[in-house]
Amino acid sequence: MSLRIGVALSDAATHLVSRTGAVLLAVSLVVQIVTTTIVYSALAWWYASLGLADAARMLPLTVDVAAPVLGAGYLVVLVVSLYSSVVAVRTFVAGAGATFPDGAFTRNVPLAMVNLLVGGLTYSLVVAVGSLLVVPGIVAYVAFLFMLPIVAVEDRNFVDALRESYRRTKGHWVRLFALMVVVVALSGFLGGVIGLVTSLLLPYEFALLAIVLVQTPVSLYTVAVIASAYRQLQGGTTHSLGGPRAGAGPA
Repeated sequence: MSLRIGVALSDAATHLVSRTGAVLLAVSLVVQIVTTTIVYSALAWWYASLGLADAARMLPLTVDVAAPVLGAGYLVVLVVSLYSSVVAVRTFVAGAGATFPDGAFTRNVPLAMVNLLVGGLTYSLVVAVGSLLVVPGIVAYVAFLFMLPIVAVEDRNFVDALRESYRRTKGHWVRLFALMVVVVALSGFLGGVIGLVTSLLLPYEFALLAIVLVQTPVSLYTVAVIASAYRQLQGGTTHSLGGPRAGAGPA
């Protein structure tokens, strides 16, 4: 079965505006805003500790709390982010638009989160090293693109997921790369326009918040696109939200 780029893009958009997609988006927005606040607050604390009080005051979206509190808060949002990623992938792969699929919140979640964290770091490292020679980085990026859904949906460890992703994507690298180029181009254009407009019309703090509000749905849309491509190449068929999907993995 060949990858249909248009179907992957439209299927992902449909899932994003569904009922479950709206819930996932709301959670992602909260996580992203809290994460941004923690990161800038940590930078402000560091600048202040270096005697750069003026630089610290210029940072937006900061809260004046102790460094240990910021560290604990970051760990909490990291866990929530990993958990919501597992739920999102399972939901998008299952095509569940009205209600979340059975087991999305509970089935082997701790194991999936650990493998997603370690696998994501490994994937990023492999792509970064490969990118030094350009072509190997591109190949690694598309060849291991399905690591996330294989971990979340099929309950594989990250090593098996990387290996299986390579096997399933082989022969489809060009179309997968084209698909992701389209997604990156669309997100880059949207982010650029929003960033330019908000920077001209809004104070810095609100402009940054507007960019976060745009980047979050774009990131979730990218996950939905990967889920759709994964479903296609494993033999699944697209369908209306909430119905059964032939050949789909468990979700």
